[in-house]
Amino acid sequence: MLTRYLNQAFPAALGVFVFLWGGASVATQMRPLTEDFDDLYIYTIPTLPLHENAALSAPTARVSDSPAQHDADLDPDANAAPFQWKPALQQAFFFTGFMHGYRLATEAQTRDALNGHWWRNYRQSIGELRGWDDGDTFMTSYIAHPFEGAIFGYIEQQNDPRYSRVMWGDGRKYWISRLRAMAFSAAMSTQWTLGPASEASIGNVQLRDSPGFVDLVGTPIFGTMVMIAEDVADRYLVAPLENRTANRPALAFSRMFLSPTRSFANLMAFKYPWHREGRLGINGENNKLRKEMLRDYEDGAGPALFEYTPPKKRASEATIYPLAAPIELESSAHYETFLGGGSCIGGGGSGAVRIKPSWQLITEVSGCLVINMPHEQSGDSMLYQVGTRWTPRASRRVSPFLQMTVGGRRITHEIDDEAKRVALLKEWDEGAGPIHYPKRNDWSVENQQNGLALSAGGGVDIALGRAFAWRVGNLEYTHSWLGDVDQIHAANGLRVSSSLVLKIGTW
Repeated sequence: MLTRYLNQAFPAALGVFVFLWGGASVATQMRPLTEDFDDLYIYTIPTLPLHENAALSAPTARVSDSPAQHDADLDPDANAAPFQWKPALQQAFFFTGFMHGYRLATEAQTRDALNGHWWRNYRQSIGELRGWDDGDTFMTSYIAHPFEGAIFGYIEQQNDPRYSRVMWGDGRKYWISRLRAMAFSAAMSTQWTLGPASEASIGNVQLRDSPGFVDLVGTPIFGTMVMIAEDVADRYLVAPLENRTANRPALAFSRMFLSPTRSFANLMAFKYPWHREGRLGINGENNKLRKEMLRDYEDGAGPALFEYTPPKKRASEATIYPLAAPIELESSAHYETFLGGGSCIGGGGSGAVRIKPSWQLITEVSGCLVINMPHEQSGDSMLYQVGTRWTPRASRRVSPFLQMTVGGRRITHEIDDEAKRVALLKEWDEGAGPIHYPKRNDWSVENQQNGLALSAGGGVDIALGRAFAWRVGNLEYTHSWLGDVDQIHAANGLRVSSSLVLKIGTW
């Protein structure tokens, strides 16, 4: 019993130790300002709208290693430096390697999957992707993975000079920065799920667990929501605290506890976790300067250290944006009834590019779970299509549309033997079973068909300002050129969906 406990607890303890030791080591590898200082001051990047007051900028010259900081253009838009791809990818794959290291340290099944034919198992893992759920717990799918997406997003931001200092309240510039962060996060989280250095290639997760789309969709989208929540906390909780105290533990704790994913992204860039671009450090001479500024502020001899100033538009920035979005991104929920019997519920995502004032090219990937299946049986549908959409009133608040798409549909019916699964896992855990960790095909039988599919229908959009629209309803007829998959009859169906549309280029 003791040996079994140690085998389970030791990898987890090792992973925690490596995280703590690695985080401390990474943070302390940054060279201090001088031999006596233990923190960096301000980087040579244009200041944030939340910035040190101009009246306080003069004293900073005595401690700053960056004289150019005081001559920097206060308008971040003036910084046209390109995105720093090399450090961004280095930091993103450093984080990816960290996650793989934790998996290898704590998951015996992942270590076991390193044996075998790499390319064949990797290809089969990718081919198994279907449905929504992936068998992970709620904490993993809807807490841990969104945190992963937010870390990738902050890695993008800290390597994007044009948007590295945006904060909540900066209007259009802020939302553009979050779109850029979400795109980078989507690419890196897809790599984490399906890429050459992924869960599919290292551990073959899809061959042993339910292979769903939840991580591909949820990681970047929910991760962006985590970023927004941290930005709000930084603006309304952390910044006001910095105007009231110079207590180093309080400042470090508030920055890290209220912005955990940004702090972790800092570590991936070999920065202190409490580092903030354009903000006064918390140690050494920075702390002395902070105390002096706070004393002046409390005595009425100086302004607050930090205050938010909304970005001002120049006359040349009076841009007129179109009412019909050049690009649209959609996230939908839908219900489909199969006319031969049965139904499914699910969701999907689509993108649209406007090629004419009233025409769009669209692409869609969606999936749904077949409901009311017998015990220990499951079924799902995956639809992937491209087509066109006619939008005669695209610039109006209420915009009806018609669309037609063509592509493919894959129907899967799986029959599980739960008793066999439990027995195989017990034998593996006790060392009395098969040599390798049991795969799903050891305890389940799968029947699958893939065929040509066509959808046609229409609906109506209601604009919710310039950035969003609510696709109130979209009713479509679907036809698939495939036979029955056991009791699933998906050749013909009616699908109704509702979705949120993000309009890009209208704001």
